[in-house]
Formats: sequence, C-alpha cells, structure tokens
Amino acid sequence: MKHHITLWVLALFMMGITAATVQAQGWSIKADYTESCSCNPTCPCLFGSPPTRGYCEGNNLIEIKEGHYGDVDLGGVSVVTAFSLGKWLKVYVDENASVEQAKAVVELLKLDETFGIIYSGGSKILSEERVPIAVDKTDTWVTFSVPASKVEIKKMKGLNGNPIRIKNLPVPFMEDHTQYKAVTLTHKSKGKEFKHTGTNGLTSKIDASGTLQ
Repeated sequence: MKHHITLWVLALFMMGITAATVQAQGWSIKADYTESCSCNPTCPCLFGSPPTRGYCEGNNLIEIKEGHYGDVDLGGVSVVTAFSLGKWLKVYVDENASVEQAKAVVELLKLDETFGIIYSGGSKILSEERVPIAVDKTDTWVTFSVPASKVEIKKMKGLNGNPIRIKNLPVPFMEDHTQYKAVTLTHKSKGKEFKHTGTNGLTSKIDASGTLQ
C-alpha cells in the first residue's frame, strides 16, 4: 500500500513539472483591444487595402485579462502604443507592471499570432516606457490615455441604432470588431506628433495561444 501511495505522489509531482514546463515553453493572451487610427471608418488596412491618406497612424490599447509569456504571468497588464504602420512604434506599458512583465509583453505582442504585422512588420520600435495608463468606458464611449497620447472614440450606430459589427477579418485579433469613430486621437512625443478627429475607431477581443520556438 505504501508503495502505491509513493507512486501516486510521484506521478502527481511529475504531472506538475510537466504542466509548468509546458507553460514555460508557451504563451497565451486573452485581452480587450481598442484602437483608433488616421483612416476613415472602417480602416481599409484591415482588408489589405491602402490606407485612406496613404499612411496609417494612431494608438491602440491592449488590456490583458489573462495571459503569460513563458513563465511570466501577464494577467492585469495593459499596454498602449503609438504607431505609424510599417514605420515606427512607441510602446507604453502600465507603470504597475514589473520590468520582467514589461519585457515579456512586448515580446508576446511581436508574435505573428498577435500583433506581428504592427510590432515587427517593418515598424521600428523607437521606445519602451512604463507610464500611468488611464481608461474609461461606457456603453457608447471609450477613452484611454498615457502622458503622450489621448484617444476618445464613440460607437457608431447601424441599422435600427444597433452597433456595427464586422466578423472574420483576416487579422488574428479581430474576431468581433465593433465600429467606432474618433472624437479625439492625439499623440505628441519626442520627434513624433499627430492629431485626428472623425477617423476610425474600433474595439475587439484577443484570444490566442501558442508555443515558443
């Protein structure tokens, strides 16, 4: 009987090691996503078409509800970026995140299954900072900001006043895109500045996982 108990305990111990090893070698993310850019609603870049003005610049917000990169837990970490698609990117991680979390979340968002098209698709990362991030949401508005950027978007109305939703976009993190319009979209930092109104806004969900090479 003692022999059987020992084997059972050993099996549970090995299962625990295996689960920890699998997590350490993988990544996952479940998050709320908000974006506003310089294109007209809806952003043609999402369909593989040229941007409205010949360029696409803006801000996005990623609020991670659950997730990890290797053995680094990312639950509760938020990130804002300012970007010019295919040119440059500035990353602002919530000041409450640890240095380890800040580094891990940037690596996670470089993956093709998440934001590879933005983060590593020719966009040079100019800076990575930990800053305060403010977020306010209602049924029809979303506002978020960091010291260098502020975004305020309002939900657009469709048929019978219902939200406008777009599904099955050829973008990994656009499973259920809800259409908004920008009231305020601004960024001002060293060497970079933009300001737009009446342009594209959206909210969506991210739910993805994979292994690390």
